[in-house]
Amino acid sequence: MNPWYAAAWLRRVSLADKCVILFGGAVVLIVLVALSVPWLRMGALVDGGQLELSRNLARAWTAAEAMPHTADSIAAEAGFEAERLLPAAARVRAETDRPFARMLRRLDGESTRMEAQRAAWDGATRVYRYLAAERSEDGALTSVVHISRRSTDAAGQLVVNTAYLLSAGTLVLSLALIVFYQITHRIILGPVRSLRETADRVRSGELEVRSQIETGDEFQELAETFNSMLEHLSETNDQLRAINSAMDVRLNELAESNRVLFETNTLKSEFLANVSHELRTPLNSIIGFAELLLSIAETEERTQAGRGDGAPDQDLAKRTRYLRNIESASRNLLSLIEELLTMARLEAGKIDLHIEPMSVRDACEGLVALIQPQADRNGVLVRGEVIGDVPMIETDPRRFQQVIFNFLSNAVKFTGQEGGPQGEVVLRAEGLPAGQGGDDRQRVRISVLDNGPGIPPEEQDRVFEKFRQLGEGPTRQYGGTGLGLAIAKELAHLLQGDIQLVSDVGRGAMFSFILPVKFDHDRSAEQLLEGRFRGALAGRRRWG
Repeated sequence: MNPWYAAAWLRRVSLADKCVILFGGAVVLIVLVALSVPWLRMGALVDGGQLELSRNLARAWTAAEAMPHTADSIAAEAGFEAERLLPAAARVRAETDRPFARMLRRLDGESTRMEAQRAAWDGATRVYRYLAAERSEDGALTSVVHISRRSTDAAGQLVVNTAYLLSAGTLVLSLALIVFYQITHRIILGPVRSLRETADRVRSGELEVRSQIETGDEFQELAETFNSMLEHLSETNDQLRAINSAMDVRLNELAESNRVLFETNTLKSEFLANVSHELRTPLNSIIGFAELLLSIAETEERTQAGRGDGAPDQDLAKRTRYLRNIESASRNLLSLIEELLTMARLEAGKIDLHIEPMSVRDACEGLVALIQPQADRNGVLVRGEVIGDVPMIETDPRRFQQVIFNFLSNAVKFTGQEGGPQGEVVLRAEGLPAGQGGDDRQRVRISVLDNGPGIPPEEQDRVFEKFRQLGEGPTRQYGGTGLGLAIAKELAHLLQGDIQLVSDVGRGAMFSFILPVKFDHDRSAEQLLEGRFRGALAGRRRWG
């Protein structure tokens, strides 16, 4: 048997069977080895008796050899064959008779040896062959007497002796196995079985059970260690239950806190949406009346200047300045409200897209013209770059312009500060080869680059958070709600695009909007359903 398969088979056998197989096999081997010694000794005694008999027969036959008829009668009566051979004849016989050759070699090899015998089985009969040497004074072999005979008595003695030995061996082996079985099962396997039963009960959840082994040996020490482990396990379980109870209480507290926070956040969103919507109508009226009054004041200024009445009216100039401030502040406030409404619609999944072909070149030129007045007021140079032949794209032109205008507005706002170099903002558009976005779709990249102060690496993720601006915490250093980039990120996702930011302190910043040339309407439908689901969940979910 392959040793590997034998080892694998033994691993699948139980401990009791292993003990019976291994120790039983060892007992059998020991008994067989122990019985082989007397068996061999008994065989040697039988062969020794037969050697003495062959020696006596050879002497009798040699004594009667001078009288051939007498010698033959002795051989016939005793049931053996005898002959005398000279050395030459003996060697000739040895060439064809292997047992005879072995005996002759023993006589030739030892000058003092006077006899040799060989025994063999022939069925149920023992065959003995005997050589008696006759030597000269110098020890040389002069002749040999060869005796060949059959002995049923010797065979019977060997069989009887073997039977007695086998019977005794069987009895000893049986007793040894019985004693070994009892010792193994009571002293070794009994405690092991008890430990296993205890372990099975512990596994089923009975942690109060303990092992009751009292053997006064290593098994008792093992049982005591096992009981100590169970005590520690019980204590650990009690501690875990206490911790779990505390965690349940804490979890309920956290759940209640989450419920309150969620309701507060929902209330905040609803408040912002409702208040922003309600503020937009009066703000439009304020802006309309401010524009009307400003138009009247500007008309009066032009009329007064046309008449040449002397010094300009200071009250009229002050009124015009105040009206311009009112109009500007109102428009800024309206822009903030629009951002709040846009974010509320994005969170509710209520933004509708109107996808149509759009020229990137024309859109960029329009955006540069749109941001130019703000750039002029801040002393910032704005220019556009279209690299290569940028293809037409399928997108929502309004949402596209909203994303890019936010980039431009931020770049103009943070570039060209007092005491710094001439501020410069570049709007760049370029086509990208297929495969750069993880699929085979062709894309375009629209980037806004500036030479402003840059954004530290630790701030680059935070600028896309809601109500966050560059700096520490919510800030009003530059005005605004801090929602512009958060809205741009959400709109970019709806337009199936990505926003990338590359910046370093003192080296300006580059915001890039990468979007596909072809719009995937199936993906857009999935995004729309997902957004509406999130919005419905945000409006209905309650924590309990």
